[in-house]
Amino acid sequence: MVAIALILVSAIVHAVVNLLTKRADDKYAMRLLIGVFSALFVAPALFVVPLPHGQAVLLLVATAAVHAVYELFLVKSYESAAFSAVYPIARGTGPLFTAIGAILILREPPVALHLAGIAFVSGGVISIGLSHRASKGIASGMMYALATGFTIGCYTLIDASGVRVTPNPFSYVLWFFVAHGFCVLVTAPGIRGRAVIVEARRQWRLGILLGVLSITTYGAAMLAYRFGATAKLAALRETSVLFGTALAMHFLGEHMTLRRWIAAGAIVAGAILLQAQ
Repeated sequence: MVAIALILVSAIVHAVVNLLTKRADDKYAMRLLIGVFSALFVAPALFVVPLPHGQAVLLLVATAAVHAVYELFLVKSYESAAFSAVYPIARGTGPLFTAIGAILILREPPVALHLAGIAFVSGGVISIGLSHRASKGIASGMMYALATGFTIGCYTLIDASGVRVTPNPFSYVLWFFVAHGFCVLVTAPGIRGRAVIVEARRQWRLGILLGVLSITTYGAAMLAYRFGATAKLAALRETSVLFGTALAMHFLGEHMTLRRWIAAGAIVAGAILLQAQ
């Protein structure tokens, strides 16, 4: 129950973070601010947790690198097409890659009902995205969203392993935010140049809020992976698409069709199946 509660909190907050990122004037600058402020906020707590060592250090380096690529693909998808189109595709394909990796790499035994639940959740969220296939920029947006989903699967497997090999999971979680913040601080200016720093300075107030929310959403997810099956929890986290779609309808004026409501029902059905023992 602890893992389920943590992952649902993560899902709700995650939808808010991504919606606000979509509304930002410069989305890549905002992702830079999220990484930097998250690192600054957790820094004082580093003095009360043990240093990670051994395999955990290698996993932290790996996840920081993957997250830097994830940030770029995520922003490119948001810049290419509607939020309610690309967000579901990215989040829906993520659990598929995670499930494959959890079975093949982490050697987690597959459970038939859980696999069915993953299929329902992923199929539902992808259907919501595909229902926008005639919208502007959807072709390039879908490509970036699929690439985002792949990086989601990669970093989920890395971080699930990290919190499990570290005796104190908070050590890995806190150092993750520092490693991630340092990585985006180095890579973002290299990709976008000085302009990204100028835009970041202009949007710093929203960056503070999203930095706090980012710690909440991904910190809760990583702790959940400590207590439960990776593929199952990763798929359940993608119920964030339901919250994200509802928020997009209310704040961005995006609309739900009958097909999208059916897809939303599939997500709910999948979430129920994922709770089967």
